[in-house]
Amino acid sequence: MSIAAIEQAAKNLEAQKLRREAEAKLQELEADPGYQRYKQGEWKFFQGRKDSAPGDNCVAMWSKDGDAVSIVGPGKAYQGGMLIFWSTEIPKPSDTQTVAVTLKQSKYQAQSVNALNFSVPRIPAGAIGLTVPNIDAALNTMLDVEHFIVEMDGRTVADIDWTGGLAARAKLQQCVSNR
Repeated sequence: MSIAAIEQAAKNLEAQKLRREAEAKLQELEADPGYQRYKQGEWKFFQGRKDSAPGDNCVAMWSKDGDAVSIVGPGKAYQGGMLIFWSTEIPKPSDTQTVAVTLKQSKYQAQSVNALNFSVPRIPAGAIGLTVPNIDAALNTMLDVEHFIVEMDGRTVADIDWTGGLAARAKLQQCVSNR
C-alpha cells in the first residue's frame, strides 16, 4: 500500500469518526426539550418593565426558530397596544425610525402601514412595531393559528407562524385585566 493510499485511508477514518460524532450530537440536541421548544415554538408571558404597575406592559411573546412576535399591552407611556416582530432580517437602526411595511396575515387582507423600526442592545434581532389603538383591538384579532409576513422595501423581513393563540390571548387578557 502506498503512502498516499494510507494517508487517504486515515482521512476517510477521521471523516467517518467526525460524521458519527456529529450524528450523536444531533440526536442529543433533538432530544433536548429546550431545543424542541426553540424549533417548534413557545409562548412566554411577562411584564415588559420591572417597575410596571399591575396590568401594565403585559407581553405575550411567541418565539420560534430564532424569530419572535409579541403582543404588548398598554403602559404609562402608551395606552394602546403593539404588535412587535423580531428577526435578524429586520434592520437594527441606532435610533427608532418610522418605516413603511406591508403586513400579511392568515385571515386578513395585506395592509401597507407605517411602523416603528428599532433595536434593543444585546438582542441580535431588529424589531418592527405596529401600533394598535388599544389592547382589545389586538386581542380581538388573535387567531389560534396565525401566520405573519412582514415586508419592507419589497423583501420579507419577518415570516413567523404561531399556534396556541387563543390560550395566549386568555393569559394576556388576564394580565391586562389587572389594571
